[in-house]
Amino acid sequence: MEVKGNLILTITNPDVARIKIQFNKSDDENLAYQSHPKVDKKAMTADNTIVLKDAAGGFPVNSELVVMKWRFQTTDESFIPLNVVCWPTVNPDGTCSVNCDFELVNTSLELQNVVITVPLPHGSHAPVIGSCDGDYSVDGRRSILEWRIPVIDAGNRTGSLEFTTNGRDANDFFPVLVAFTSPKSYAGVEVVAVSDVESGAAVPHSFETKFVAEKYEIV
Repeated sequence: MEVKGNLILTITNPDVARIKIQFNKSDDENLAYQSHPKVDKKAMTADNTIVLKDAAGGFPVNSELVVMKWRFQTTDESFIPLNVVCWPTVNPDGTCSVNCDFELVNTSLELQNVVITVPLPHGSHAPVIGSCDGDYSVDGRRSILEWRIPVIDAGNRTGSLEFTTNGRDANDFFPVLVAFTSPKSYAGVEVVAVSDVESGAAVPHSFETKFVAEKYEIV
């Protein structure tokens, strides 16, 4: 599994271009952080502070600037945010019973607009749904079943979907694709304060987190 992230700074007022940013982050050993070349790396690493090396300079105005990047890599499946299992069973009568379930592994996250897409055999009949936590839709033209769950969080950690359709090969139901958004950063990056470099006075700011699944497959 690989997760990449950026901390992007946008300043719209030139009067507050000389700032420092205090942030929180995870100290997980699988996370690697990298600062912009003009950012003080020592301050970022030791103090969780984004500030320019040149104290007399200011950040660019009306321009998006990536001030910090991070990357998480692991082969340990216990770190995946959402565990999805798809288990097709081929029946003697030419049908296939498919059991799918999900479990939120990282309960500190809140996943929104979750869509789990299961391929269907080409030319198969509309699946017969046995049970479904959430909603589903079938796209016959694309031969897929989309399982939708509005929110998966600590209070709604697990769910299942069962359906039957005609099919003789379990491999026809893979790869399963997962898509979601989240208002929380996987790396736990969060801006906690922004202040003027010289006076230390607080600078009004806003902070937005966007975490999306770019490629999430079960094969």
